[in-house]
Amino acid sequence: MKKFLIKFFLLSFFWLNLTFASESKNQSLRIAAILPLTGDYQEIGKKILKTFELTIFELSNVDITLLPFDNQGTKSGTKFSFQELQNHKVDIVLGPIFMENLLSISNEENFSKYIFISLSNNNITLPKNVISFGINIDSQLLAIKSILNEKKTKIFFSDNSLFSKLVLKKIEDLKTPISAKYHYSDFNEINEKSKIATSYYYRNKKLKDLISETKKSNSPQDLEKLKVLEKLDTIGGVNYQQVIIPAFDDDLISIVSFFDYHDVNYKDATFITLNQWFNKKILNEPSLQNIIFPSINYTNFKDLNSKLLKYYNLEISNLEILAYDTIPLLASIWFNKKEGVFAIEDFIGKEFRGKSGIFKINSLNFAERNLDLYQVKNKEFVKIN
Repeated sequence: MKKFLIKFFLLSFFWLNLTFASESKNQSLRIAAILPLTGDYQEIGKKILKTFELTIFELSNVDITLLPFDNQGTKSGTKFSFQELQNHKVDIVLGPIFMENLLSISNEENFSKYIFISLSNNNITLPKNVISFGINIDSQLLAIKSILNEKKTKIFFSDNSLFSKLVLKKIEDLKTPISAKYHYSDFNEINEKSKIATSYYYRNKKLKDLISETKKSNSPQDLEKLKVLEKLDTIGGVNYQQVIIPAFDDDLISIVSFFDYHDVNYKDATFITLNQWFNKKILNEPSLQNIIFPSINYTNFKDLNSKLLKYYNLEISNLEILAYDTIPLLASIWFNKKEGVFAIEDFIGKEFRGKSGIFKINSLNFAERNLDLYQVKNKEFVKIN
């Protein structure tokens, strides 16, 4: 199994409440990283590994050994990687990326002897020795809570996935009233469901009835009015002001585009979605103008992206900025400890500041993040809070 020894030197990194000890320990911090370095997810795995390397070279006065293990993005590969890493001295494990792979080894012998930090945003039923470091639903909903609390009528439009159902449940747990809920089973059903959500049939019939009535008149004013009406597809508005859509990429673009096609756009309602990782595709879609989403700090996101481009000719996909924060977090704790053994309690309740923003690990073992709100305006991501 391929391994790397990496020692690092400081450029810059800041924490809110922790600073490195003035005299670093002689004992090296040894980190195993379970990543998909081959297989279907190798692109993101290799980017995360490069990000780990970049972070390490931006630190100083500490001795770190990084040992990557390739799990090929599979459960069987994860099991093999876990068996392999046990042949080495390892203080903590970063990964696997996907929580389902991590949970697949939770019954393996010696699993509980290690602390795992996953970049996954899955924070449900976590084993006691696993920290979920991703941008979870709870942090995202907290960021948009002020918008959800606005006294505006809301509808919810999503697929039938367990993820979307969980988002809806958590929104309802916040006592946010939802006037109507619309779910589609597959991509092909988005058009029909959006017609229902926009009251297209009713508004279209209302227009046709008005055209029929107007045609009965011979007045010049009505004849001019008729010319205008015959260019329309619908008439009248909708009875809601906010549309919550927990969708991503092409699904999100399709949903909002169909709403626009059926005469409900950003002029009629505010569209609210979840973290989009600053996907440039949504900037070029006119119907997504003014859409709102929570995310990490965009300035820091672009800064890390420029570094990856400079040193590795790579662009950020999404998780790299979270990966960038993990090793400084570990080093901050490790080199201030009196005893050279990690405990889950070392991470709980302390507030940190990283590239991804301010965060803390709560008693349920997942990251609570202070996210910003962004809105698409004139083909730019604009911070609005």
